[in-house]
Amino acid sequence: MMLPHNEEILALIDQAIENKYLRVETIRRLAGTEESYRVIIREVDRVKAQRMYARSCNAPATLTVIEWFALLDSFHWKCAYCRQKPFQSMSHIIPQKEGGTTVKNCVPACHSCVSRPNKPKVLSLE
Repeated sequence: MMLPHNEEILALIDQAIENKYLRVETIRRLAGTEESYRVIIREVDRVKAQRMYARSCNAPATLTVIEWFALLDSFHWKCAYCRQKPFQSMSHIIPQKEGGTTVKNCVPACHSCVSRPNKPKVLSLE
């Protein structure tokens, strides 16, 4: 996936998220391309929505955008369960209401793995 791999750029994007008035303009500029901007915004919104839901369940909600991008990179933007298909959603290893939305509880997943009643174990990052 083509995204800024520079941690400094991701840190600036993380700061821009907090400033809702300049968020879109700043992230679009930092992204460099429209394609990268769309991917970044999609993932920013995904993290935000999952954290909001976790908070509504009184569960931990500490996952940051930087941590989520690091997870995506570590799994090469593939499903953490099958490691073959591109990821399509954020999966929670322990149900979100119990484990929350944290860096240790979230992994990228494809729709077929995440919808299985008995999900396979997350394959190690090695």
